[in-house]
Amino acid sequence: MNRNEFVREIAKAKGISRTRAYQSVNAVMDTIRMALLNGDEVEIGGFGTFAVVKDLKGERIPVFKAGKALKSVMNISESEE
Repeated sequence: MNRNEFVREIAKAKGISRTRAYQSVNAVMDTIRMALLNGDEVEIGGFGTFAVVKDLKGERIPVFKAGKALKSVMNISESEE
Protein backbone atom coordinates (compact mmCIF):
# COMPACT_ATOMS: atom_id res chain seq x y z
CA MET A 1 0.00 0.00 0.00
CA ASN A 2 1.49 3.34 -0.99
CA ARG A 3 0.83 6.72 0.60
CA ASN A 4 -2.08 7.64 -1.69
CA GLU A 5 -3.78 4.30 -1.11
CA PHE A 6 -3.25 4.71 2.63
CA VAL A 7 -4.82 8.19 2.58
CA ARG A 8 -7.76 6.91 0.52
CA GLU A 9 -8.40 4.07 3.02
CA ILE A 10 -8.32 6.48 5.97
CA ALA A 11 -10.69 8.88 4.22
CA LYS A 12 -13.09 6.03 3.48
CA ALA A 13 -12.87 4.51 6.98
CA LYS A 14 -13.43 7.82 8.76
CA GLY A 15 -15.86 9.38 6.28
CA ILE A 16 -13.65 12.41 5.66
CA SER A 17 -12.28 14.03 2.53
CA ARG A 18 -9.04 12.80 1.01
CA THR A 19 -7.59 16.26 1.64
CA ARG A 20 -8.39 16.04 5.35
CA ALA A 21 -7.03 12.48 5.52
CA TYR A 22 -3.85 13.57 3.70
CA GLN A 23 -3.36 16.45 6.15
CA SER A 24 -3.85 14.09 9.09
CA VAL A 25 -1.42 11.49 7.76
CA ASN A 26 1.17 14.20 7.12
CA ALA A 27 0.70 15.63 10.61
CA VAL A 28 1.31 12.21 12.18
CA MET A 29 4.37 11.52 10.04
CA ASP A 30 5.81 15.01 10.64
CA THR A 31 5.32 14.60 14.39
CA ILE A 32 7.08 11.24 14.41
CA ARG A 33 9.88 12.61 12.20
CA MET A 34 10.46 15.64 14.47
CA ALA A 35 10.44 13.51 17.63
CA LEU A 36 13.06 11.19 16.11
CA LEU A 37 15.17 14.17 15.01
CA ASN A 38 15.07 15.39 18.62
CA GLY A 39 16.30 12.03 19.87
CA ASP A 40 12.95 10.90 21.26
CA GLU A 41 11.27 7.54 20.81
CA VAL A 42 7.64 7.47 19.73
CA GLU A 43 5.62 4.70 21.34
CA ILE A 44 2.14 4.06 20.00
CA GLY A 45 0.37 1.67 22.33
CA GLY A 46 -0.88 -1.48 20.67
CA PHE A 47 1.16 -0.71 17.56
CA GLY A 48 4.86 -0.24 18.20
CA THR A 49 7.80 2.05 18.81
CA PHE A 50 9.75 4.26 16.43
CA ALA A 51 13.33 5.00 17.49
CA VAL A 52 16.76 5.95 16.12
CA VAL A 53 19.87 3.78 16.38
CA LYS A 54 23.41 4.45 15.19
CA ASP A 55 25.08 2.05 12.78
CA LEU A 56 28.77 1.13 12.78
CA LYS A 57 29.61 4.26 10.78
CA GLY A 58 27.80 6.45 13.29
CA GLU A 59 24.90 7.22 10.98
CA ARG A 60 21.48 7.57 12.56
CA ILE A 61 19.00 4.98 11.29
CA PRO A 62 15.25 5.14 12.03
CA VAL A 63 13.83 1.80 13.20
CA PHE A 64 10.42 0.44 14.07
CA LYS A 65 9.76 -2.29 16.61
CA ALA A 66 6.31 -3.83 16.44
CA GLY A 67 4.38 -3.94 19.70
CA LYS A 68 2.99 -7.06 21.31
CA ALA A 69 -0.58 -6.44 20.11
CA LEU A 70 0.49 -5.89 16.49
CA LYS A 71 2.66 -9.00 16.54
CA SER A 72 -0.24 -10.96 17.96
CA VAL A 73 -2.61 -9.82 15.20
CA MET A 74 -0.03 -10.69 12.54
CA ASN A 75 0.25 -14.24 13.84
CA ILE A 76 -3.41 -15.19 13.99
CA SER A 77 -3.88 -18.27 11.88
CA GLU A 78 -6.25 -18.03 8.92
CA SER A 79 -8.65 -20.42 10.62
CA GLU A 80 -9.08 -17.96 13.51
CA GLU A 81 -9.89 -14.95 11.28
